[in-house]
Order: sequence, then C-alpha cells, then structure tokens
Amino acid sequence: MEPRHGPRSRLRHVTAVFVVALATIAVLLLIGSWQPSAIAFTALTMVLGFVYLCYLVWEIATGRVGLIHWAPTARRRRRLAAARAQAEALAGQHRLEAALSHGPYRPEPAAHPARNEHARARQELLEAIERHGTQSPQARAAADKLRSLRD
Repeated sequence: MEPRHGPRSRLRHVTAVFVVALATIAVLLLIGSWQPSAIAFTALTMVLGFVYLCYLVWEIATGRVGLIHWAPTARRRRRLAAARAQAEALAGQHRLEAALSHGPYRPEPAAHPARNEHARARQELLEAIERHGTQSPQARAAADKLRSLRD
C-alpha cells in the first residue's frame, strides 16, 4: 500500500491537474471568441492558484513539508520515535533472553581472603573488630597475632 503523500501520489495529482488545465483550455478555445476565453482562463488560473496556495499553507502548518530545508515532519518524527522505542524494547527483550539463558541468578561469593599470612591476620582483626568491638579479647588476640607476624 502506498503512502498518501508519496512521490507517486504527487505525480498523479500533478498529472490530473495538468489534464484538467488542458481540457479547460480546449473548451475555452472552442467557445470561439478569444476575449471571453482569456478572461475565463485567467479567472480559473487565479482560483486554482489560490486553492494550491492554501493547500501549501496547510501542508506547512501541519508539518508535512518544511520551508528552508528538509527535516523530519511531525508525523515522520512520531513514526521514528515509535520505531526507536520498538527497537529499544526488542533490544531489551534480547538482553533479557540472553541473561535468562545463563540460568538463575547466583551471586558470586565474597572476595577470597588474601593468601599470605599477614593479609589473613589483618582480615581476622577487621572481622573481630566488626563482630565484637575494639576492646574485646578476640580483637586483642587478632591484633597480637598481626603484631607477631610484622616482627
């Protein structure tokens, strides 16, 4: 199905106007006298020109055409926005399907404690302070162990 304002539609409209104008000229020439034909042709041309001018003003006012340069019209902008939203939704669906294809969510375990003894002792001191406080016997024992490793 062709769009209402496509190139072929405009070509058909221009062709129809041209054929009507030629038929009008032929009828006016068949009337016989040149002066009434010229007046009638001028009046008809002015009326048709005014109608076409109103049509162009209507197209500009509704955003179907632009004056200075080509820009997406209001209808085309809405169509592009709808297409963009549809593409984003499709991409989101693909991301969701890719994420679900890996199975259920499993949080990664906490970072492994450091392998050397000094870092392990420091980690134990931090955990003891967090759990029992700074003045607890567990924190003091962890601090003593850390001091012994430093020496």
